[in-house]
Amino acid sequence: MQRVIGWLTAAVITTLIFGSVYASLQQLGRRSADAAPAAAAAAQVQLIGSEPPGAPRLELGPDSGVFIIVYGEDDKPTSGTVTLHGSLPVLPAGVLRAARTSGSDAVTWQPEPGLRMAVVARPAAGKVVVAGQSLTPFEDRDRMVLLFLSAGWLGSLVVLATGYAAIVFFAHRPLQSPRRPVP
Repeated sequence: MQRVIGWLTAAVITTLIFGSVYASLQQLGRRSADAAPAAAAAAQVQLIGSEPPGAPRLELGPDSGVFIIVYGEDDKPTSGTVTLHGSLPVLPAGVLRAARTSGSDAVTWQPEPGLRMAVVARPAAGKVVVAGQSLTPFEDRDRMVLLFLSAGWLGSLVVLATGYAAIVFFAHRPLQSPRRPVP
């Protein structure tokens, strides 16, 4: 019974290690998705008062790069580099309110099913600058990490199970005495 407990403990520890590594890598990847939008928002905040960039508007999609949307005091979009179905997208008012209250807000925004964005909102002169980018590349990378870690975890459990089976097999096998040559 002690052997079983020892091997089960090893399996639980292995599972916890692989699970912790996955959770850490997943959070690191998600946090890195905020870096480019945060930099773009900071740059745009410094430009408030001048004309918004004359960049062409692109349609918001799973392969969207970094985009910027400026919201007025009435929480309506006034300018931006991206559209959703032909018009400037509208973020939930709570995100804009939180940015005005706390100085910034970073959230995952899903404007429609299958379209997830990492967005950072920062207030500037009564307006709110929102910058974001698609989470699709980060989520694709996350799936690959999960696949590799799952394979490593499963392989580790197979090695543990094989080791346990070998010990059980050899523990119950009777020892044979060496044969003596017959004269």
